[in-house]
Amino acid sequence: MTDTVSAFVDDSLLAQRAARNVEAFLALYDRYFARVYMYFRHRCAEAQTCDDLTAQTFEQALSHICDYCPDRGSFAAWLFGIARNIANAHFRRTLRFQWVPLELVRSLPGRDPLPEETAIETDQQQVLLRCIQELSPRQRDLLALKFAAGLTNRQIAQLTGLGEQNVGVILHRSIRHLRKRMEAPEDRRARQSAGGPVPETTG
Repeated sequence: MTDTVSAFVDDSLLAQRAARNVEAFLALYDRYFARVYMYFRHRCAEAQTCDDLTAQTFEQALSHICDYCPDRGSFAAWLFGIARNIANAHFRRTLRFQWVPLELVRSLPGRDPLPEETAIETDQQQVLLRCIQELSPRQRDLLALKFAAGLTNRQIAQLTGLGEQNVGVILHRSIRHLRKRMEAPEDRRARQSAGGPVPETTG
């Protein structure tokens, strides 16, 4: 049994037990907290808001744990579907959608640093975060689901309603753009950044 299949079975069993025993849900909470929290850190600037949205995600997941059906997909995809809906509802209420500026990512107080956070130290990584801010909201969302949430292209496609191939193309072109931008001299990056979001054509 592969690690992916083993994790799917383990999550499914825990989810089924969580419908009867909250201690089983606590095991899922411990397993997924960091990934859910990091997902919101990629999409929201305020630390308190990240805490609130993470709490809402797990509260809603616990309230609807009986609705989870392994036959329809993995627990991770189901959970991040809830997280994504909560994030989108939050941004609709506040009438904004913003990527976390580098300064805020590095200065947010609170929790012990996650591996992804402690890695944001080199100049190259700082440039990467600045370049990410040039992408469109949808490109940022897909990158967050891919690299913060750790979902597969198929899971992302199911969550977003895009075709799996479309997801792959958008991710590929977004990453290719980021690589080119990071390889460009600083003055060239500054000129290019004035051009607006990267086109999302997938043809």
